[in-house]
Amino acid sequence: MKKLIFLLTAVMMTAVVPLSVCAEEVPAVPEAEQNAEEIQDTQPETRPEDMFTYTLNVAGRAQITDFTISDSYTGEVVIPTTLDGYEVGYIDNAAFMNAKGVTSITIPATVTDMGNSVFFGCESLEKFIVEDGNPYFSVADDGVLLADNNQFLVAYPAARAGESYTIPETVDEIAPGCFGFAQNLKEITIPAKVQYIDKWAFGYSKLEKVNISSMQIDDYAFAYCDNLHEVILNSGVETIYDASFSVCPSLTEINLPDTLEYVGQCAFCGTGLTSITIPASVSEIDYCAFGYDSDLKAVGGFVIYGESGSEAEYYATAVDLDNDYENNFTFVSTTPTEAPQEDSSPETMIITETNEAGEIITEQIDVSVQDTTEAGTKEIIGAELKNNQFLQIVLATVGGIAVVLALTLAILASRKPKNQNQDDDK
Repeated sequence: MKKLIFLLTAVMMTAVVPLSVCAEEVPAVPEAEQNAEEIQDTQPETRPEDMFTYTLNVAGRAQITDFTISDSYTGEVVIPTTLDGYEVGYIDNAAFMNAKGVTSITIPATVTDMGNSVFFGCESLEKFIVEDGNPYFSVADDGVLLADNNQFLVAYPAARAGESYTIPETVDEIAPGCFGFAQNLKEITIPAKVQYIDKWAFGYSKLEKVNISSMQIDDYAFAYCDNLHEVILNSGVETIYDASFSVCPSLTEINLPDTLEYVGQCAFCGTGLTSITIPASVSEIDYCAFGYDSDLKAVGGFVIYGESGSEAEYYATAVDLDNDYENNFTFVSTTPTEAPQEDSSPETMIITETNEAGEIITEQIDVSVQDTTEAGTKEIIGAELKNNQFLQIVLATVGGIAVVLALTLAILASRKPKNQNQDDDK
C-alpha cells in the first residue's frame, strides 16, 4: 500500500514540473514542425508531372494542355523542359487561364510555339522570362513576351507596372487575349502597321484610352473594359466584329470613320452611347450592334444619324426574325439639301449694268410678277434700256443715222428742178 501511494505521489509531482525543466532532459518538438516532418515523410515532393497535363504531338513532343494547380498556386512558375521524359515543345490554348496567383513564368528553350490566350486572366503576372537559346520567343526589357523576331506580341503581363505602353514598331500582330485583365494599363499606343486586333486582346483590362488605325477589330477585342471612355477610330478601320466594344459603360461617344464597312452583332451593346452617326460607307450592320444595353434590351430614346436610304436608316427599323429582334429607333437624316438654283426661265429677266467704279452688276427681275399693262411694259423696257449700255449705243447709232437720212431727204425735197421753172415763165 505504501508503494502505491509513493508511485501516485511521484506521478503528480512530475505533472506539475515546469516544461522548461523537462525540456532540458528531453527536448520538445514544436507541433507545427512535427506535423511538417510527418507530411514530408508521408508525401513526396511535387513533380512537374503533378502540376501539368499534356498530350503528345505527332513528333513525340509534349504539349502542355493545363496547369492543373492554377486555383491554389502562388508565386513563380518554371515550365519544365521534359514531362515523363518527353521534351516540352508546345503550350496549348488557355493552358494557364485564370492562374491568378502566378507572378512570373519562365519559358524554356525547348518551347517554340503556343496557342491563344495562354495566360488570359493571370492577374498577378508581373513578367516573363525566356531561357537562353530559345529560337522563337524573346522578352523585351519591360517583361513583355514577344515572338517571331519581335514581330508578334504574345502576352503583356497583367500586373506589369506603368499606366501607358507603346507597342514596339517591330510588331505587326498582337495575339488573342494578350492584354487581357491588364491591371494598371490605362493608355495604349498601337502602331499603324498592326492591321489586326485579335479576339479578347484587351478584354477585362483597365484601359481608358486607345487610338486605333488597324483595319480589323476582332470579336470581344475591348469587351468588358469598364473604364474605357476614349476611343479614336482613324481612317482605315474597315470591320468591327461581334461584341468588340460590348459592356464598356464609360464609352459615351465615338466617331466612326468613312472607311468602315461592317459592324458585327452586339458590337456596342452595353456602352454609354445614346446616339450614333453611321457613315454611308457601312453596308452591313448586324443585330443589336447599336442601341442595346448589356442585357440586350433596347436603350430608350436612342437616335441614329445617317444618310437617307443608307444602311443606317434601314437598321433603325430593321427586323431580325431569326434572333427575334425588331428595332424601333429614331432616325435623323444627314443628307444635305440641294441649294436652290437661279431661275433662268422666260419668266425672269437678267439686267446687267456697269457702275461708276467700272464694276459689272447683274440683277434678276421676275417678270412673272411685274405689271403686264402697257405702262408696266414701258417701265420694263425703259429699265432694260437704262441699264444696258450696249443697247443704248446701238439705239443711239441707229437714231443718228435716221436723223441724217431725214435731213437729207428734206433738203432734196426743197429743191425744184430748173426745167420746171422755165416752163412756168413761158
